[in-house]
Amino acid sequence: MISAGVFAMKITRSTRIALSIAAAGFALSALATTGYCQDGESSPSASVPTVQQASLGPDAATQSSTNAKHATLREKIKTIVGKIPGRLEMDRQFKIASALFPSFCQHWQQNLRDRESNNRNHLSFVQKDGYETATYTGYGKIEECESHQSKTGFSIGRITYEEFEYYIVGKTEDDAAHAAPKEISDTHTTELFRWDDNKWFY
Repeated sequence: MISAGVFAMKITRSTRIALSIAAAGFALSALATTGYCQDGESSPSASVPTVQQASLGPDAATQSSTNAKHATLREKIKTIVGKIPGRLEMDRQFKIASALFPSFCQHWQQNLRDRESNNRNHLSFVQKDGYETATYTGYGKIEECESHQSKTGFSIGRITYEEFEYYIVGKTEDDAAHAAPKEISDTHTTELFRWDDNKWFY
């Protein structure tokens, strides 16, 4: 036979267990409800971009602007492609021109020698303090001989050298003509040449 005290303690423990089970059940139910709400909220939002994208599609003005841009791009491509054959020919011409330019530089060096010799043989004498004096232009050796292609494809040659001004003096013109020249000025000179009709031009 169970006494009243023992019975009351068992009832109290049973009641606590029941309340604990009920609280756990309520918590599980709340978590399940929360999870459902989250799933329910995330599911409709996934379809929102589709609806918004449909409602915000390009209108007639935007489509017209896009077509215009495409047309402009096609024209640019067409223009570039049209220039390719001409550019390829200019590239081919540059290969020929650059290969021939060193020999052209040698020829130009000889031209400078001939020019200096001609200047020396055609002196204009001026009397000064009882002496015959004259000046003439001479040329140094070619320092740079190079060719390059411009951005637009043209072949360009460049030659650099020193240009000197000489002074001669003597008792007579013949003495002055055979006297050792004295350098009185020095000018760094650059000359440019163009390639045309399969040869170099000044």
